[in-house]
Amino acid sequence: MLELRAINQLYNKQFFIPHYQRGYRWTETQVKQLLEDIDSFIPKEIAGRPSEKTFYCLQPIAIKKLSEEDKHKHNLIGEWYEVIDGQQRLTSIFLILQYINQKWRGEDKLEQFTLNYETRKGSATFLNSLKVNKDDTVTENKEYIDYYYFSKALQTIHQWRLNYESEKCKKLNTALFQSTFEEFSKVIWYEVAEQDGRRLFERLNLGKIPLTNAELVKALFLSSESFKDLSVEEKRIKQFEIAHLWDEIEHKLNENDLKFWSFITNKKRETFETKIELILDMITQKDESINDNYHTFTELVKKQAKDKNGLSKVWDEIEHFYNTLIQWYSNKDYYHRIGYLIASKHFGIYRGVNLNDLVTIAMTESKDDFGLRINKHIRESVNIEPSELRYESHPNQIFNILLLFNVQTYIKSNSISEFYPFKQHKDNHWSLEHIHARKSENFDKTKKEAWLKWLSIHKQLLEEFDKPEAKVLIEKINKYNNDRITWERFSGLFIQINDFFTEEAQSMDQESEGLMNLALLSQPDNAALNNSVFEIKRREIIRLDKDGYFIPICTKRVFMKYYNENSISGQNFFWSSEDRKNYFEILKEVLADYLPEVTEINETEDYE
Repeated sequence: MLELRAINQLYNKQFFIPHYQRGYRWTETQVKQLLEDIDSFIPKEIAGRPSEKTFYCLQPIAIKKLSEEDKHKHNLIGEWYEVIDGQQRLTSIFLILQYINQKWRGEDKLEQFTLNYETRKGSATFLNSLKVNKDDTVTENKEYIDYYYFSKALQTIHQWRLNYESEKCKKLNTALFQSTFEEFSKVIWYEVAEQDGRRLFERLNLGKIPLTNAELVKALFLSSESFKDLSVEEKRIKQFEIAHLWDEIEHKLNENDLKFWSFITNKKRETFETKIELILDMITQKDESINDNYHTFTELVKKQAKDKNGLSKVWDEIEHFYNTLIQWYSNKDYYHRIGYLIASKHFGIYRGVNLNDLVTIAMTESKDDFGLRINKHIRESVNIEPSELRYESHPNQIFNILLLFNVQTYIKSNSISEFYPFKQHKDNHWSLEHIHARKSENFDKTKKEAWLKWLSIHKQLLEEFDKPEAKVLIEKINKYNNDRITWERFSGLFIQINDFFTEEAQSMDQESEGLMNLALLSQPDNAALNNSVFEIKRREIIRLDKDGYFIPICTKRVFMKYYNENSISGQNFFWSSEDRKNYFEILKEVLADYLPEVTEINETEDYE
């Protein structure tokens, strides 16, 4: 059973803390944060339910009823609950009640709930006797570590009260604080069926089940307390439909090919114990900075509490969100454009898109208007003139343009029936690859093995040329063995060899760091290969392709020289000026709908 219970609904309860629970360890920061959260919360009326108000939701307390056998074993009488998870929160709540009773209530005390400990048997007595002294201190008892933390927590509560006016420049409204604490602060009461509490505790603390956001949300819809406004039959049908679609969503997100998962997110699937939690996080717009294990569940509870049909509306939102994603996923155009936006990198003021926002907007706009909005987001992701892009200065903008170039190629080509494989894309670590590398500065000046490997690779290529210049270069490579090679000698030889494999060196130098000399490639970090000339890289692309590596289609076409119809086989050794210009022009043509207006490139312009 899962339900929400106000603090004042715990007053008549008796809680048993079993031996497998660790002692109380909340820090000053955690106690103060709870006090601040309660103090800052303002209950508001719920539309359609004037007798109810919104509430502050604490994290779960997992409990199970003690059996008659267990109660007899521990000499307990009446109804008792074994605390499986949430002892720290429950103890902190007890201490706040203890403080309220001592300092604010006079003779009219609040009813306390009961805590009983299987080990550290004096803890209950110590807690009940703990108080603030007349000198505003709480006596620290270091006989047991638990006693010390109990004392420190009560001292923190009192100190928070003492400092309140000076820190906030206003008086603490104790009556309002008590009301918010008692009536409008609720715990997630998660009562489990009869089973071994120790085993459940271990599973919970290993993160392997039940108390995840997803399981709590599922229980919210499927528990006996859900949809009380419906008839028995209507409730049965409603919960059956929810359970069926819930399983469908989980199955879709778990598909082996990861195609759907990779379309909607850049996150790793293995980080989610229950995959539907990704969808729930998106709907509640959980930020990466939020360090709250139950944020998603509590946000959905808040949504549910807004009106009398809140629970149905929350489910309708989940169902609509999922169905919209499925529609986009099945549509080649939406799949590519939205998939690209999810995969694109952030820069400057461009922060990507939020899927929940897109789903909401899609409900209110016409199909044409929504399409225009998507195009606007894409333009924002590549909002710079292509000729101005430079490898060092604009890595994310270049990545976006090259990714969009590949994605658009799939959209525009009538001969490509499959969709762009975002799964393979996100399985790889991508680099912006110089199609023809010109700078030795990209090497580490302290690692000779990379220099020697580069020389060995290029020596093999030079041996294919029956030219005097090639033979001279081979002799120089042979001359510089392991002992004689220095950075100065290597960098000088690098320039000579690179010049041998470079047509029109001046224009190549001007354009080498620009878009017309860059492509997307994923491969192991290999300084010798990454800094190689065009032909070395072309052969490596062919090898990787044969071995089954994912090579983006446009990268493959670059190294196969598809973009230069005038290229001849003898030019494979060179990435010529004509190759570069044709590649750049076709890229602009394919991305014409999204790029800002471009100016003609001046061949004599100095880009350095």
